[in-house]
Amino acid sequence: MSVQGSLQIDCAKSFMEIKIRHLWIIILISCGARCAESQTTAIAFPGDNSTISFIIPQGGLGTGSSFYFLTPNGLTAFIVTATGIFLATNPYKDRIVFEGSRSSRNITFVLKNITRSDAGQYTCGGGGPINLIQGCGLKLIVIGKPTKPVISLQSTPVVGRNVTMTCSSTSTTLPADHGLTFTYTWKIDGLNLTSQRGARLTAPVVNHTPTGVTCHVTEDEGLGRDSDVLMLTPDYPPYNASISQTSVQVKEADVVPNVMCVSTCRPACSYSWKQGSQTVVTGQVLSLGAANRTMAGSYVCTATNVYGIIQSPAVSLDVQYKPSAVLMANGQSNAAEVDETGSVVLSCAVDSNPFSSISIMNGTIRLSHVTEAATASFNWTGADCLDGSVYTCLARNIVGETTASVTVNIKCSPRLNFQYPTGRDVYVDIGQPIRLQVYILAFPQPTFTWFKQYGGSAEPVDLSKWRQYDDAMTSYIVTDIVEETDYGVYYVNVTNTLGRFRMQFQLGKKAPLSIPENFQCQNKAGSYILQWTPGGDDETRGVGFLVEQRLPQANWTTVSATVASDGVRRQVELPESGDRTVFFRLYAAEGTARTSPVTASCTTVTAAADNGELSFGAGVGVGFVVAVAVVAVSLAVVCICRKKRLSLKNDPSRQKEEESVYHEVAASTVTTQHSRQQHRRSGAGTSGSTYDALTSDRDTPPEAPTYEKLEKQYVNMAVSADDET
Repeated sequence: MSVQGSLQIDCAKSFMEIKIRHLWIIILISCGARCAESQTTAIAFPGDNSTISFIIPQGGLGTGSSFYFLTPNGLTAFIVTATGIFLATNPYKDRIVFEGSRSSRNITFVLKNITRSDAGQYTCGGGGPINLIQGCGLKLIVIGKPTKPVISLQSTPVVGRNVTMTCSSTSTTLPADHGLTFTYTWKIDGLNLTSQRGARLTAPVVNHTPTGVTCHVTEDEGLGRDSDVLMLTPDYPPYNASISQTSVQVKEADVVPNVMCVSTCRPACSYSWKQGSQTVVTGQVLSLGAANRTMAGSYVCTATNVYGIIQSPAVSLDVQYKPSAVLMANGQSNAAEVDETGSVVLSCAVDSNPFSSISIMNGTIRLSHVTEAATASFNWTGADCLDGSVYTCLARNIVGETTASVTVNIKCSPRLNFQYPTGRDVYVDIGQPIRLQVYILAFPQPTFTWFKQYGGSAEPVDLSKWRQYDDAMTSYIVTDIVEETDYGVYYVNVTNTLGRFRMQFQLGKKAPLSIPENFQCQNKAGSYILQWTPGGDDETRGVGFLVEQRLPQANWTTVSATVASDGVRRQVELPESGDRTVFFRLYAAEGTARTSPVTASCTTVTAAADNGELSFGAGVGVGFVVAVAVVAVSLAVVCICRKKRLSLKNDPSRQKEEESVYHEVAASTVTTQHSRQQHRRSGAGTSGSTYDALTSDRDTPPEAPTYEKLEKQYVNMAVSADDET
């Protein structure tokens, strides 16, 4: 491209841009007086052939002077003589083609195959290389490819914060003072930013995942270059904290299952577990070892790193343990003393998980019962001696059970304990051992003194003959060999600070057994009814009876049966055998001794009798009519005997009658206290329906005499502590 066209430009325009291939030449032109010194700059790529054109400033070259074009090193590149002859020097001799006119001061030439070593500031000499022409010359810029950009972080990227990055690249364009500038283009995950940025980029970090960042550098309109992708892996505070389970249930002493805590963190988190405000475990795993009840509660995991902290959901630890119980009576946990007729309040407090089933017991009698509870109570008013006992609280849950006890002592004067049988009329043969024993209710603990009656006076028993044993509420005397002189009346005085009680015993010689009387058999709706009355003193002595049965063409066999009594008469009911005639025989038995038998028979009646009617079998050959007559006579005898007994009941000389009453008492005393509890009203904390449910399974015989009735039988035996009679 000729430079001539450039010379025709209006001087009002200070510069022009000419693009020759990849070369941009900026020529500053001096335009007479209006344009002063000019500076020409040429930009070329290595290997280009570039046409360079500029004007020698007016007056810069003297007449007849040669023009010198000097390299940046001060060497002569070429000379244009005053006559217009062009002379190039090495290494430009073959690379420069002169196309200008010295006479017109137009210096135009083509520089071929430009190299990086060509870059620099070229100057002009007038008449010689050292005579520089001011304002004449050329800066040749040879474009180079920038160095590969490198992205550096000015700070650690953190989610939720800004990060600053710097893109660094070095220009390889010559000369170094070329004056060209870089343009920077940033990309994040392959997407250009909305506007070009400089070498420094500040951006918010919003993603937890790594992000790819690149920087592109362009040197003005020259070459550009991309950096490698910088994977921006940010740090971040903990988030998404979770635990392996939120509820743990374990029995006390078993190993607590481990619970794992996990949170997303960069850098890695440190972990700790807290119960309330106290740190219990440092680490990612909640490991507590063997469970105890104090561990129960909520535990929270805390995940921490340099950027923040987060808490996990809570894990609830439920430690189940067997009950522990405390039973108190009137507020006392060991023993309580209560005045007779006073009130007793039993309260049981149970610590257990889960809640327990709680029963308050008096022996085997359940007084109160609640389920899924922590407390139970039972109370009553009008306490008496029989209420003195060890009471127990039984608590049970799915883990185990426990008991707690408290002793209730009812302050009372001594009296007979009907719960234990006491024989007051005792019969024994000479030479046999014997023991006289009394069971007492009393508090405080009584003392026992045994006496023997001699005529009108009583003396302490002979302890060289008898041995006395006292144990809390019982006392007895025993001898190994009874002699004739030992027979007689004995009594024991029982004394405490509240009163005195006396119990009398009659020790007599054992009389021979008496043969049972009025033995007969009756038929009733498929069964045999055997009835008789004891002979002699068998009734008062507590003699047993043995019944044997024989079917036709068979041997005698002993019949196991329960002997019932209506007070005088004895009775046994046996199933019919199916045979027409069955024989029975009856013995009175005591130890190994037995009486001669009495016999009776029953004949099965073929015609059905009305329901509930009895058909009487004859005693060994006696017919039905005779049997009816016998029954009538027997009943009359029984009535006469019972009336006679009743008339003698209050006779002091009839000690045996009193003993008979006592035997009836002794036979039922096992359930006497039980019966009394049934008749008590339930106390506070126990509803009527609950009390009924607790007592509905009692096994008290319906005919057992009440305690109050039994007590009246012996009220005359007790005397006050002040009574010296």
